[in-house]
Amino acid sequence: MSCSGAHGESVFTIPTSGNAPRNTTHEQHVLTRLKRRHIVSSKRLNGKVAIVTGAARGVGRGIVLRLAQEGAKVVAADLSSCEETINEVRRAVSDCEVSAAEVNVVDSESVNALVDSVARKHGALDIIVNNAAVVQTMMLVADTPDSEFDRIYNVNFRGVFNGSRAAARVMREQKSGSIINIGSWYAKQGFANFAVYCATKAAVMRMTEALALEMAPFGVRANTVCPGNTETEMLKKAMREEAVLRGISFEAQVQHVKDSIPLGRLGRPEDIAAAIVYLSSEEGAYITGEALNVNGGVIFS
Repeated sequence: MSCSGAHGESVFTIPTSGNAPRNTTHEQHVLTRLKRRHIVSSKRLNGKVAIVTGAARGVGRGIVLRLAQEGAKVVAADLSSCEETINEVRRAVSDCEVSAAEVNVVDSESVNALVDSVARKHGALDIIVNNAAVVQTMMLVADTPDSEFDRIYNVNFRGVFNGSRAAARVMREQKSGSIINIGSWYAKQGFANFAVYCATKAAVMRMTEALALEMAPFGVRANTVCPGNTETEMLKKAMREEAVLRGISFEAQVQHVKDSIPLGRLGRPEDIAAAIVYLSSEEGAYITGEALNVNGGVIFS
């Protein structure tokens, strides 16, 4: 295992099996794995209109790619440029309809404008994935300044709330839709030095449960996906900090995390994306208010 580039590429190079070339790009690794699972051209979301926030890199980019492969019309939204995401998706999916939009999830007016413009352009909004998030700097509650609390809270909870609220207004009128909020296994239990992050992800999960009850009479579903440790730049940053705190090498910290996962590997963006496709499709039509674990067996509740 070794580290690779930033901006949404896999942080940890995972060797491929079979005849796959060793020097492929991240998206080629993703496509190889998807083809192996026979799901590239299933088109379960054909014609559906989707927004994905936090789409410039990492899990968000993987979600955009998978939704496009399933036939959805996807708007990749982020405060940063989504140009790399759009280019990667267009290389991988020849017949996709994908576009980029700038959004500041902390600003409700920015989020409302994005959702309203997408719904007007396409005549509907079928799926929103509120994925944008930041990880906190490791620190004790006693040492956490207001500025750090506000930074994590504003993006991780307020941002998800803003996206959920804007989508709920549109979906309530059209009487259909799927709202998917990205939580974390950190929502399910507390972790020292990550109190604010844990709290915001737990808040997302509980808010989504309430939203599911509110929106069910309108035919709208709301669910949370709770990833475990997933190959992203955000995880790389957190593990570097923890390695320093524990006085071990980064490589040793990566192995320590992998050893704690019953399935024996880190999650991948496409693992999260697969859960989102399921919850967004007709196959998940009877599921709402769920907090779906995608963590390799680390936690079950």
